[in-house]
Amino acid sequence: MKHPPYHLRINKAVDRFALIEAIRRLEKLGNLNEYNYYGLGGPYLEEFRLLYEFYPEIDMFSIEQDEETYKRQKFHLPCGTLHLENMDVKSFLARYDSGGKKSIVWLDYTGLEYSDFEDFMLLLTRVAEKSMVKITLRAEPRDYFNKGEEFRKKFSAIMPRPSEDPPPMVHDFAYLLQEMLQISSQKALPADVPIKFQPVSSFYYSDGTNMYTLTGVIWPRREKTAVKQVFKGWKFANLTWSEPRLIDIPTLSTKERLCLEGFLPCLKSPGKTLRKALGYLIDEDVPITEAKLKQYADFHRYSPYFLRGIP
Repeated sequence: MKHPPYHLRINKAVDRFALIEAIRRLEKLGNLNEYNYYGLGGPYLEEFRLLYEFYPEIDMFSIEQDEETYKRQKFHLPCGTLHLENMDVKSFLARYDSGGKKSIVWLDYTGLEYSDFEDFMLLLTRVAEKSMVKITLRAEPRDYFNKGEEFRKKFSAIMPRPSEDPPPMVHDFAYLLQEMLQISSQKALPADVPIKFQPVSSFYYSDGTNMYTLTGVIWPRREKTAVKQVFKGWKFANLTWSEPRLIDIPTLSTKERLCLEGFLPCLKSPGKTLRKALGYLIDEDVPITEAKLKQYADFHRYSPYFLRGIP
C-alpha cells in the first residue's frame, strides 16, 4: 500500500503533539498505568514513538489491515510495549473489550464515510469511563461540489440541518463535521446515560488534504466540572463544541526559527512582532505573513524540526 509521508508533515505533527498535551492533562485525573493506547499508526508508527518517549508506562496497540504495511511496522517497531495487530478497524471494534481498563483510542481515518461515524458511536459505548477518544476525518468540501444530494443521502441521520448542502469553505465544512460528531456522541450516549462524551480539543488542517480532528473524554456526568477544570487552562481547549481551530504552520528554516525563539512566547500582536523580527515577508503580503507567523507563535512548542541527514 502506498502511504503519504505523514511523519514529515508539519501540521499532522502538531496534531500529534496536541494529543500528547491532552494526555498530559488527562494524567492529572488518573494514573496513566491504567490506560491502553490504540491507534492506526501507519508504516512508520510515529505517534507510538512519541507516546513511548513521553509516556512509556502506557501499553500500546497498533491496528493495521494491510499485510505489507504490517510488515513495515514490524521493521519500524520502536519499543517492546507496542503490540501490532494485523486487522481492520471493524474487526478490532468487534473484538474490543476494555475489561474495565481505560483506553486512549485514535480513529485516524483518511476518508469520510458514514461508517466512520458508526465506528465512533460504537466505540463510545464500549470504552471504560474516563477513557479518551480522538477521531480524524477527511474535510474536503471539493469532494462534494455539486453533490449536495449525495452528501445529504449519505449523512442525513447525523446532519444538524439535513436539508442543507455541505458548505464550500474548509472551515465551515470542518465545523459541520464537528456538529455531526456531536450528534453522533449524543446518539451513542443519550442524556439518560450516566456518562457523556466531553470534547477537549478540535482542529482542522491540511496534511496534503484537508482534515478535521476531535479529541474528547468519556466521563461521568456528575464529574464534568473536574474535567473542565483540568483542561480549561489549555490554550487550545474546546470544551463547548465551539468552532474548531486552524493549524497552519509556515515552513521556516532552522536559522529563522532560532531567530524567533527570543521573541516567544509573544502575547501581543505575535504575527506583527515576528514579522518585524525577521525583517521580511515569508508569504505574498503582510496580512498573510503575519497570519502565518501568528500560527507559528501559537503552535511553536508543538512544531517539529525536520533536518537533512546523510545516512
